[in-house]
Amino acid sequence: MVACSPTAKVKSTSKPQKTLNKDFVDLPEKQQIKFKFLFHNANKERILGNYQIAANLFKQCIEIAPKESAPYYELAHILENSKEKDLALEYAEKAVKIDPKNYWYRVLYAHTLQRKGKSDEAIKQYEILIESNGGNIDLYFDLAGMQLYSGKYKESIKTFNQIEKQMGISEEISVQKEKIYVKLGDIDKAANEIQMLINEYPDNLKYQVLLADLYLANDLTEEAFTVYQEILEKDPQNPYANLSLYEYYKNKGENDKASESLKKAFASTDLNIDTKMKILLSYYATTDDKLKKEALELNKILIKTHPKEAKAYTIYADFLYQDKKLEGAKENYLKAIELDNSKLPIWNQLVFIESELQDTEGLLRDSKAAIELFPNQPHFYFFYGVTNLQKKNYTEAIEYLTLGKDYVIGNPPLLAQFYSSLGDAYNGSKEYENSDTAYEEALKIEPKNIYVLNNYSYYLSLREEKLERAEELSALCNEIEPDQANYQDTYAWILYKQGKFVQAKEWLEKAMENGGKSNSVILEHLGDTYAQLNNIIKALEFWKKAKAINDGQTTEFLDKKIADKKLYE
Repeated sequence: MVACSPTAKVKSTSKPQKTLNKDFVDLPEKQQIKFKFLFHNANKERILGNYQIAANLFKQCIEIAPKESAPYYELAHILENSKEKDLALEYAEKAVKIDPKNYWYRVLYAHTLQRKGKSDEAIKQYEILIESNGGNIDLYFDLAGMQLYSGKYKESIKTFNQIEKQMGISEEISVQKEKIYVKLGDIDKAANEIQMLINEYPDNLKYQVLLADLYLANDLTEEAFTVYQEILEKDPQNPYANLSLYEYYKNKGENDKASESLKKAFASTDLNIDTKMKILLSYYATTDDKLKKEALELNKILIKTHPKEAKAYTIYADFLYQDKKLEGAKENYLKAIELDNSKLPIWNQLVFIESELQDTEGLLRDSKAAIELFPNQPHFYFFYGVTNLQKKNYTEAIEYLTLGKDYVIGNPPLLAQFYSSLGDAYNGSKEYENSDTAYEEALKIEPKNIYVLNNYSYYLSLREEKLERAEELSALCNEIEPDQANYQDTYAWILYKQGKFVQAKEWLEKAMENGGKSNSVILEHLGDTYAQLNNIIKALEFWKKAKAINDGQTTEFLDKKIADKKLYE
């Protein structure tokens, strides 16, 4: 099979090459016409991208005139980037043998050899091409590239020198030669290449930085330091020199000097923000207080230098959040969003922080804004819905929780939270059938969800409906998390509603032992249970204790119960 779209940089012919091939001329006129017709159609199909059809037509051309070079070249060109590299090489070689002086044939042959990993043979073809087309700079680059690939470093330097004779000294060639000399272990010659760049372009301090970095990378620290000082004499705020000095001082253990150099680099607008952010990220996992302080200082410099870059505020917010400075983190995420509101991770982090801070107004505002920007992200619906639920805006909560749950994919715990919150919202709006349905859906996903088991069973008890189901749910809740006063109180209250007052008293007493003595609801429930057991003195004792706590959690009937039962004192 032929590849769909060859991408070789070799140009393809669009018509048969003019030929004086005697074999072709000697063909019957009918065969010559047929050849030209097939070749023309083959090129048309190739241009249209129908490479398989084109290849088949070129093969027919070869059958008619096997000593005509053009079809071999075209076939090789089509096959070059396919899986049939051996066949491509075969056709390219055949084209060159038939017409060895054709420039494009030999270029394609060199490329196919290169793709097959036959480096030495490819190099030989480039040398032949250069010999006959010496002024073509692209051929020298191809040759140098192949020599490098083959590990022929000294030969590649000679080729780059030939390029340099034609082009003059350039960054591209000098830096490439420097890298080769480094591989050869000749640092002096590597440095000499960069020095020639400096001599050629004395006003471009970047090359002096390259020289200093070369020295530093090869443990010639004093030579590097000398060059850095020369740079800073000309340009005291040069960010590249200061950045390199940062590495220099850090390697010498002179951390204060390293820090000062880094701050100067951060203060420069010439050093791009992405480079600065990579440096900042190296501080992110540190537990050293001094380094944490330094990172925050660098963040402030970053914002001052790049006040219109959302990235600057985002990374500062990340550091503040890591340091548990939630208000500062929130403020900087908001600033980042003000500059660029398209980044989903920033919105995610913002609403989670607002949730941690219990910033309901911020959550309502920002989760709603996030929904408009990212309408298929379920957690924004969840935060908006739950916040409205907390504010008893039940209709709004139900609408957004219902919408959001349909966007949950592959996240059962989140879906269970949606249904659980819908259960709460429907209960708040007194849509009890929908509330029960939502809770049951949550329990299908997470049968041991403590929150749902407790709330659902408690609401059933308040309505005095499905009390057997409520007892079953609450019992499971207490089995999963025993010795929890609130869960024990719920179970006791369900028993109370079923008229099981002795059992209810026992569970309420357990709740008292587990911290319920300061819970006004538990105290009132225990008073109610004693009243049903005709122990009015005990009932009054616990009702009064509940009233004394005065936390607003007791029922509106507590005062009346105390007043009515005083008759029995």
